[in-house]
Amino acid sequence: MADIFPIGKMPSTPTTKQFQDPTRVSTPEDLGRIVRAFRKDSGADQARAAGLAGVGVRFLGDLERGKPNLRLGLVLRVLERLGLEVWIAPRGRRRRSPG
Repeated sequence: MADIFPIGKMPSTPTTKQFQDPTRVSTPEDLGRIVRAFRKDSGADQARAAGLAGVGVRFLGDLERGKPNLRLGLVLRVLERLGLEVWIAPRGRRRRSPG
């Protein structure tokens, strides 16, 4: 799949101060709040962000509202296009910064 932007992400890197450090996600609502914050900080409305990620506006809205039963592959695609990534760690351990 060809990247929509040269680096395959939204055009501007969000500067949401609340989410500069790794953030624990425990619920679909937690993930939705983060996605919405990064999307808004990027300056994209839902229609533009959904189009850039290759998902529908309804899907993106459902994700931002914390709908619990969305397709994981599409969720990961939205996260990637927003410049976000998922890390998995044993409970109670903090992720170390890469590099």
